[in-house]
Amino acid sequence: MAETGLSESHVEMLASSTVEPDVKRLAKYMNVRLAELGMSQLEASKLGLVSRSTLNLLGKDDRIPGRSTLSKLDELLSWLPGSAHATMYGSEPKTREASVGKRQGPVVNRDAEDDYENLRMWIEKRLLELQMSKSRLAAVGGPGRTTLATMGKRGYSPNAETLERIDTHLMWEPGSALAALKGGKPVNRRIEVKPHPAIVPIHSIVDRLKLLKTRIERQQETLNQQARDIDQALAQAHLVIEDLTPPQHRANFPAST
Repeated sequence: MAETGLSESHVEMLASSTVEPDVKRLAKYMNVRLAELGMSQLEASKLGLVSRSTLNLLGKDDRIPGRSTLSKLDELLSWLPGSAHATMYGSEPKTREASVGKRQGPVVNRDAEDDYENLRMWIEKRLLELQMSKSRLAAVGGPGRTTLATMGKRGYSPNAETLERIDTHLMWEPGSALAALKGGKPVNRRIEVKPHPAIVPIHSIVDRLKLLKTRIERQQETLNQQARDIDQALAQAHLVIEDLTPPQHRANFPAST
């Protein structure tokens, strides 16, 4: 590639002024990045940065996202500022973790003896940091209290799936639970974009309650309308009865309202 003497940002700016924006390309990169972060479009929209409809319709119509939307996409996807715009014009997005170097994973000494006390100590410490009880950890998909209590006892050794669940729900980098088991130190995730596993079911419950409330309000409005219709029908019936009743007997008939 020939050297121009211009900065990379300047070259991209010049390119964007002559190249048509490719929103479908941006949408493709966005969905790949969401998958890397472990989020669906619904989960991403729950973070409040970009609406679900915007995420879903990106690249499916002729609309070109504005500066505000592109900036929010950068934040949502943990891209460096300007990445969404650059991606739309043919460049590669730059992730925040790449800007600070490759994310350092845990150091695992596979030849070391299993150190269950070390693993338990780090689990307890992380639970305190996350303000989460062991029961809560189990409720959101992590290992149960019994599993945590019996590790290293009666010959029980956690399998790879259990260690992976510990990493996932304590928000550790992959391999951290194994590193702690071997006497090492777990590594917390630097970018915790993915919401807590409990967030999605909580939002689902709230959405359902809102739906039920709306249904009740509609049913109440229907009942109110029916009551008004009955009152109107009664009033009309009273008028007809009054017209059919001889004048000398009307005094004994209740007046219509």
